[in-house]
Amino acid sequence: MPVASSLSLFTRHPLVLQTSFSEIKRQAAEQPLVLVGTPGSVGVREVNGSHFYYRQFYDPQGKKRAEYVGPVADTATEERAFALRGRIELTNALVKEARLLAQRGYARVEPRTNAILASLANHGLFRGGALLVGSHAYGALLNELGVRAAAFSTEDVDVARGEPLDLATESGEIADFARMLEDSTIPLQPVPQLKRGAPSTSYKPPGADRLRVDLLAPARGREVTTRAVPELKAHATALPHLAYLLESPIDAAVLGRESVVSVRVPRPEAFAWHKMLVSQLRGATSEKKAKDVEQASVLFAVLAEDAPDALTDALAAMPRGARTQTLSAARQVLKRLQSTSHERAADLLGGLC
Repeated sequence: MPVASSLSLFTRHPLVLQTSFSEIKRQAAEQPLVLVGTPGSVGVREVNGSHFYYRQFYDPQGKKRAEYVGPVADTATEERAFALRGRIELTNALVKEARLLAQRGYARVEPRTNAILASLANHGLFRGGALLVGSHAYGALLNELGVRAAAFSTEDVDVARGEPLDLATESGEIADFARMLEDSTIPLQPVPQLKRGAPSTSYKPPGADRLRVDLLAPARGREVTTRAVPELKAHATALPHLAYLLESPIDAAVLGRESVVSVRVPRPEAFAWHKMLVSQLRGATSEKKAKDVEQASVLFAVLAEDAPDALTDALAAMPRGARTQTLSAARQVLKRLQSTSHERAADLLGGLC
């Protein structure tokens, strides 16, 4: 029999902080546009005797920038400048609250990830059906569940698309994925595939920079392939069983140092089981296996207390072909849970596998 332990995988945030986060999430969802870079300020510049409004700010890489708004005294420009000042005021307020929450253990992303997600949100990617997945989604889920867990670190931004995205705009003009990334102001270039001529599914800055943006989609079979995403004029890495993770997503908010971004993420119970599956699919030497097991363990421990039926239902909803591998990996999670104080979670998982 495992020896009982006082070790807990998570701590719950006080209700007052959870309430504050919920309000930040609501306000973030109501933003018509998310500012990229620091909020900055609206100022006036004189050019050849004429005066123009500019938004002055620092981009995600710390470079000072000026964004043209329009000529002073022009009615349309005055309206844009007024709206922009209101947007800056709201962003400053959200960032201040996000900073206070981060000091108390809420997950927060660094500026470049913040800018990438802001740009994708501005182009309607998440409203249109795309999901944030991977470790940044895990951080968002911890915040959503109102818990604090061991810090995680990643420079990967994983975005998944299941069904074709609804990116309709009033103007009818839709930017492709590369253009969406370009508007983040970060120089992201397609990563060449090993196979000559194969389309890229990832983007990164030049050089040895480890930041990476991956576009993902469900595979139609059991092999990892590449799929075209026509509405984004891009290609995605197609992963087996990803469709399961993308079903019935939830709204969430990503706290950043420069803005707060409204996104969509997988349901936490599906994320937990899928992390177990992914840990089994990775190579034996993959450094990410331990991270998969840890993230699955934390979410399972939380949900075993809050929503055990959701965990049971999510397992039942897994494709039959993936369930055996998932339950095999679940034994590693069970071992992790048995080394902690989460007896209820260990009992639940032990009964399922």
